[in-house]
Amino acid sequence: MPRRTARLSTALAATALASGALLATAPAASAIPPAGPGESVTITYYSDATRTVEVGWWSYGSCGEPFDYGTHTRYSKVVKIRCGTPDPL
Repeated sequence: MPRRTARLSTALAATALASGALLATAPAASAIPPAGPGESVTITYYSDATRTVEVGWWSYGSCGEPFDYGTHTRYSKVVKIRCGTPDPL
């Protein structure tokens, strides 16, 4: 009985180690970019890798009202803009 427990513990430790290695090598591309002072970020989400059908949007920052609409997918495009002052009339 103790030998079986030792093998199980070794297998669990190996699995945990492998899982940790996978998490440590995950790409940072999915990080949400911060909007600095006078900036806004808009993320457009698409239905698939062709990026032709928009299915959601998320915008935050200083240039207008923040919004979050539709579906978030892994297929996206991020645009950061600087807010301008309106032209005088």
